Amino acid sequence: MWNKFLASFLCALMIALPVSAKAEEPPADGRVTSIEVNQRAPYSGILLDTQAMAKVLAENKYLSLQYDLKLDMELSKLRAQNDLAKGLLQARIDTLTTQSEEILKVKNDEINRLQEIVKDRPNSNSEWWLAGGVVIGIVVSISVFFAAAEGFKN
Repeated sequence: MWNKFLASFLCALMIALPVSAKAEEPPADGRVTSIEVNQRAPYSGILLDTQAMAKVLAENKYLSLQYDLKLDMELSKLRAQNDLAKGLLQARIDTLTTQSEEILKVKNDEINRLQEIVKDRPNSNSEWWLAGGVVIGIVVSISVFFAAAEGFKN
C-alpha cells in the first residue's frame, strides 16, 4: 500500500508541477576561455569549445581559397582595364593612320593636278616677257632722264 501511495503522490506531482528544463543554447561563435597552470590543466594555454575550434579550423582551411579568389578577381579587373586601354590606343593608332593616309592622298592629288596644269602650258615664254619688260623699263627711264636734262638746259 505504501508503494501505491508513493506512486500516486509522484504522479500527482508530475501533473501538478511540470518540470521545465533550463537548457542554454551554446553561443554561435563558441567560447574561448583562458586557463592557467594548476587550473585543471597541466599547462597554460587557451581552452576552446568544439564550436570555437571548428570555426578556427574552417577559417584556416578556407582562408587560402578566399584569398586566391580575391586575387583572381583583382587580376581579372586589371586585365580588363589593360585590355580597354590597349583597345583605345589601337583605335587611336588606326584613326591617325587613316587620317595621315587621307592627307597624303589629298597632297598627292594636288601635286598631280598642278603638274598637269604645268604640262598644258609648256611654251608660255614668260622669260621673254620678263626680259622685254626690263628692256622697255630701262629705255623709258633713260629717255625720261635725257628729256629732263634738256628741259633744264634751256
